[in-house]
Amino acid sequence: MTKPSDNRPSITPADAQAIDRLATDGFDSDLVQSLEGDERARVEAAVSLLSLLDLYPAEELSDEDEQTLVDATMARIGRAEDDRRDRMKMDNQPVMLGRGLRFRIAEGLAVAAVLAMAAATLWSFGTSASSNGFSATTHRNLGELHAGLSGFRDANDGGMPLRATSSSVANLLGDHNAQLLDLDAVASQGHCTVESMQNPRRPADGHHGFSYATLSVNQQPLLGDARVILIGDRNPALAGMLSGQKYAAAMAASSTHPRLTARPSALFADGHIEDLGNAACEGDCIWSIDPAVEPAPIEIFLAH
Repeated sequence: MTKPSDNRPSITPADAQAIDRLATDGFDSDLVQSLEGDERARVEAAVSLLSLLDLYPAEELSDEDEQTLVDATMARIGRAEDDRRDRMKMDNQPVMLGRGLRFRIAEGLAVAAVLAMAAATLWSFGTSASSNGFSATTHRNLGELHAGLSGFRDANDGGMPLRATSSSVANLLGDHNAQLLDLDAVASQGHCTVESMQNPRRPADGHHGFSYATLSVNQQPLLGDARVILIGDRNPALAGMLSGQKYAAAMAASSTHPRLTARPSALFADGHIEDLGNAACEGDCIWSIDPAVEPAPIEIFLAH
């Protein structure tokens, strides 16, 4: 392939300035008379050069030529308009990738939608697996706590580990002698570990991730009833109820994510563990005070 020549015709800056001066005055040849010296010579040369254009033939166009010119111009305008409309359509825009790959935006959006659906599915599986993992660990820890309670009772003539509940919880129950299960006493005697008191469904609460059966003194003999819930997920509404809120409002204001309050895990007195359908166990809510005869002979209320 031949290389372009380096000897292209060109004009000097002075010539260019002379032509610019002539153009500014509308290519008026009378301008020459007002100039002097080198500048006049350059303008005269420019006028002489440009006058050659007048010598070129300029025939009038025929009607056919004029129509052809009009048609060609309109065709170009039409193509430009079509291109503009194409650029406005997202599904008609080709996109270049590396190594010359091309795809249109509509195809890209379809691929993005498929990827989004796949990501959502994987996230759902991951969430489900994580939730199942939480429940499995919670169940294991509740089983260890039940074993610890059994060990405590064997070592203490069948007595249950109980302590006085806080005055605020006692006021909520309307019984100043109310007591609750004391798992710290079980752990201090070596019948369970502090780690077993952790609940992954309440990760921010450390080894206090559970709430315990809270009841009046005269109900203590009923703790052995198989229908009584001894321990369950930490009560997310307790703080709100102690501040005067109703149960529903306290649950709504709780900082615990609904995913972690759904299907609470519970340990029954007979040792079996269940994930309840919701916080109500056959009509008796484990986190609020609503006396009921079922499923246990005492009001089930879990506090801490």
